[in-house]
Order: sequence, then C-alpha cells, then structure tokens
Amino acid sequence: MSSGSASRPFSTTSHVHPSHLPTLYKSGRLEKKIATATVAVVGIGYGVSKYKEFQEQRQYYTAEAAAASRRQSEVMMDAYADRSSLAELEAAVQAYETHRKN
Repeated sequence: MSSGSASRPFSTTSHVHPSHLPTLYKSGRLEKKIATATVAVVGIGYGVSKYKEFQEQRQYYTAEAAAASRRQSEVMMDAYADRSSLAELEAAVQAYETHRKN
C-alpha cells in the first residue's frame, strides 16, 4: 500500500443499523395482537369448560332429586297399598301420619 493512497473518508450520514431492524420494531405490534388473541381464546375456552361442568353438575343433581322423589313415591304407594281391607287402610293412615310429621 502506498502512503499516498486516499483513505475512505468517515461519514456520519451512513446507516448505523441494518435496514431490517425497523421492521422488527413494527413486528412487536403483531406479537401483541397475537398474544391478546391467544389470551382471549384461552379465556373463552376456560369459561366454556366451566359452564359445561356447571351444567353437568346441575343435570346430575336434578336427576338425583327426581330419583329421590320417585323412591319416596314408591315407598308411600307401598305403605298405602290397595286399601282393600280395614287393616291395610289403618296401616296407610298410620304411614301418612308419620310421613306428615316428618
């Protein structure tokens, strides 16, 4: 190299960062939108699953109450019998009185 060769002059107008960095700053907006949408979908999914669980529990308790009512009706029908005799009629009245007191 010769000492007389001209060196490249330093310029402050040259780009400091590569040209792809401004697009990375803009991509943060997209990531925020995706994160917000993901949180919303997860929240909705959780709410739907809790709602379905609540509905199943309610249906179970309703079925249990209906079964208990049916059992009670069967017990009362057995207690009252067909009342074809005086003894069965007295037993039916006695069963009704004890049931009414409870």
